[in-house]
Amino acid sequence: MENAVLLRSEEPLAHSPFIGSGSEIWNWLQSLKEEVSLDLLREGPLCQSEILGLREGEESTANTGDIEWGHRAQLEARLREITDAQDRLLDGTYGKCVDCGEQISVGRLTADPAAYLCLACQKLVERQHQFCTL
Repeated sequence: MENAVLLRSEEPLAHSPFIGSGSEIWNWLQSLKEEVSLDLLREGPLCQSEILGLREGEESTANTGDIEWGHRAQLEARLREITDAQDRLLDGTYGKCVDCGEQISVGRLTADPAAYLCLACQKLVERQHQFCTL
């Protein structure tokens, strides 16, 4: 059953410039997903107060806990990106920009197989983010 879904998902990839079958891409994404999941497990507790080493109601005197919590949030976001890439692979939209629908370059997908924006749209998002933080 699982192979049938993967075989179906390969059809849209035939028109994609990305080299590799749907199952190869799926396995690559799954490998990345497992790495990030292991990193999350190594991070330890899920509760922010436990990460900070605090009991409820105590104040933090160090920023270490905030940095650890921020790193955990980045890992969780990366895990969502990889899962979303697998979803796009299954629905036949993998390799296409979610904003403009154009193909994402092979180089970009090779560098980050979970990429969901083409380079032009990524630059636009970064410019908008930079403008908002000024």
